[in-house]
Amino acid sequence: MKWIIDRIENDIAVCELENGTFIDVKVNALPKDIGEGDVITILIDKTETEKREEKINKLMNDLFK
Repeated sequence: MKWIIDRIENDIAVCELENGTFIDVKVNALPKDIGEGDVITILIDKTETEKREEKINKLMNDLFK
């Protein structure tokens, strides 16, 4: 998924999505050097997701034993 930074207004980045719609995102949730016209690529890191799920499951199993 790709977003284009259309404009930045105060602490909000107005982002255009691939389908032509716009969303507002707080600037502090984006990379520090982001600017108008920049393209952001959003990816799902399946490996990291699985690691986090395993860690959480271990913590829960240890807690409820």
